[in-house]
Amino acid sequence: MLIVHPLLKRPLRAGGPRELGEPTQELVVRAIEEGRLDEAKELARYMIPEGKSLHDLFCDWIWDIYSKVGAQQGDEAVYRLSRATQENWMMRRTWKAFSKLPVLEQVQLTCEIMRAHRCGPRQDGEVGVEENGERYTIIMDPCGSGGRMRRGDPVDGTPSRLGPPYSFGVTREAHWWCWGQKGVPYYCLHCAVNEILPMEWGGFPLWVTAYDPDHQAPCAWHFYKKPSLIPEIYFTRLGKTKPAGL
Repeated sequence: MLIVHPLLKRPLRAGGPRELGEPTQELVVRAIEEGRLDEAKELARYMIPEGKSLHDLFCDWIWDIYSKVGAQQGDEAVYRLSRATQENWMMRRTWKAFSKLPVLEQVQLTCEIMRAHRCGPRQDGEVGVEENGERYTIIMDPCGSGGRMRRGDPVDGTPSRLGPPYSFGVTREAHWWCWGQKGVPYYCLHCAVNEILPMEWGGFPLWVTAYDPDHQAPCAWHFYKKPSLIPEIYFTRLGKTKPAGL
């Protein structure tokens, strides 16, 4: 049974100890099988707020950790921390998997990830996908982490993490590892590192980030159909040179 919690101001599953331990998706399946379709729809929609709180908490926490490091040790320390936590397993695992997939399948897998990432204005996983002759573009308006935190959260009614009570940090200077821009949220640096590491390992980024300093602009990732189609600017903005013959 779902109730609207007066303090949380969102649905919450109620019930006894045994019921509370059952996965929501299993309750959805059971409700469908037993013909309780309205209940199944209600539970299916509840799975969005059910996962949102923990997801958002971890995103906010990461940015806060980076902000404390930046305040104490400067921008460069934040880059080193982000890189150190991405290069050993996270992006290396992604590189090994993605480099074996056709580009369209890379896009399909990334859309799955971004749906789980609570993208879109209702934070229900909505993304846009566009295609032209050179690339696919995944549009997140906003993405469920940096974009949401920069804008503020209309679903929860909380403000931008760039102002009080959060006041999370941004780069104080323009650096090669943050697209040569000042004022990039420390959290968003990991998207630049997502490009830097594959360029160092294999010569080109798996995708490129259309970072916009306007907090209200959508987040977007471009997946080029061939590495040779990736414009030179996406290398030079991160202090790299596009390999000859790519």
